[in-house]
Amino acid sequence: MAWGKWVSCKLSPKACELVRKMDTFKIFIKELSPLLNLISFNKKGNNFYLEFDKNYGVVNFQKSRDSTKEEVRFTINFGVYSSFLGQLIDGYNDLTKPEVEQCQWRARVGAFMPGSPDYWWDINITDNFKSITAKVMEAVQSVVVPELNKRLSDEGLINCWMKESYAGTTEIGRFKYLTTLLKANGDFETLNQVVDKFMQQSKGKPNATIALEHLKEIEYSK
Repeated sequence: MAWGKWVSCKLSPKACELVRKMDTFKIFIKELSPLLNLISFNKKGNNFYLEFDKNYGVVNFQKSRDSTKEEVRFTINFGVYSSFLGQLIDGYNDLTKPEVEQCQWRARVGAFMPGSPDYWWDINITDNFKSITAKVMEAVQSVVVPELNKRLSDEGLINCWMKESYAGTTEIGRFKYLTTLLKANGDFETLNQVVDKFMQQSKGKPNATIALEHLKEIEYSK
């Protein structure tokens, strides 16, 4: 699937001079916004949001530091934010539109592409923006949206952290989030299994101390 560099539009010198004054990334986001709105995303800044109950799927378009107004390199970061975990574990109260960095599960689009590359797109001000947005939407709809939908509910997050190798967070983060949700659901059999396995694997490591502190905070006991 070709998601890389695009074919340029050939513009006149006068037109090129005009477009040099424009911001390539802003034009791209403006072209992309109505297409994402059609599949239920709402926009805030460079972030787009899917809402489910009180949870959010967040999609962020990140520019590289080497980008200029005319030439932009960007990638897609995305994640799932659980309002329950945000308030209980992360201390985010009344956070209506979280940033992708605040999501409990996070990923970059390349993690779910063949070979898991650190994937970036390149755009030039003279490129065909409609072609570019179509290609990006292909990646959003075939990669990003399915991965978000699998985890957009708290139950989906539990399934992800129980069954999938890609945790979308740190090892201790996964433990804290998963045990909190399992306890809230009253699934004490699975909770005990998760705790026993983690404590055995973390024996003698810093994560063991952090885990014990967390278990006290959520009032865990067998």
